[in-house]
Order: sequence, then structure tokens, then C-alpha cells
Amino acid sequence: MFAHTASSIVDRLHNAGLKLFVSPNRGLAVTPASQLTSEQRDLIRSSKPLLIDWLMAANDADNLLPDPPVSPAHWKELSAAYHDHHFKCQTCIAAGRGARYGQRCGVGTTLWSRYMEQAERITEFRVNAKRGQKDN
Repeated sequence: MFAHTASSIVDRLHNAGLKLFVSPNRGLAVTPASQLTSEQRDLIRSSKPLLIDWLMAANDADNLLPDPPVSPAHWKELSAAYHDHHFKCQTCIAAGRGARYGQRCGVGTTLWSRYMEQAERITEFRVNAKRGQKDN
């Protein structure tokens, strides 16, 4: 039997249009539940502790993040937080080599997402700044 990783299960459910999260009573919740197939339900049931741990780690990553920078120019804090985790985590190191090597862990995924969101904000900030220069 093929052992699934938590991130591969979450990706599979996400690709099916489902969202998985930890409920307040530390259970799992899936929306929209009406769209779950029996195969997906079995997969979730058989992996419940693994999924809960992965999702909790992803949520805990919020505590590792520095406060969002006030200025898009201060992205270095997010970069440092991500890289500090990445180079200590074998899962994230492997994922950094490409999709065929697996996905980042829950903490790494959250840190990477925040880092990339900030990179997009910087790009938008720079584009808008250039537009403003042209308008003057």
C-alpha cells in the first residue's frame, strides 16, 4: 500500500476543490463536505492524525513569522524566516529541488507562501511607483 504524505493528501483534496482545516475541537473539517467521494472520506479517515498534525504545524508557522512589514521594502524579515526554516528541514530542502521531490512541510509551506505574497507586493509597489513617476 502506498503511504501518502500529509501534503500530498491536502494537495489532492485541494485539487478536487475541497478545503481541509482543523475544527475548534481539534477535529477535521472539509468544505464542501457534500462533494466528498467515498474514496476521499476513507483517505481522510485513515490519515486523520497525520493531517491534523500537518495542519496544526502550518497554523503554528504563523507564530514563527515576523510581523508583516509596514513597507514592502522590508521583505528581508520574511526571507530570513523562510530560509532559516528551509535549510534546517530535509522535506523543504527536497521540495526546493522541484515538484517531483515532494512538497514543503506545513511550516515551510506557510513561510514560503508569506514570503512569495510579500514578493508580489514589492513588485506591485514598484510598478505603481514607476506609474506615479510617469504621471508626474
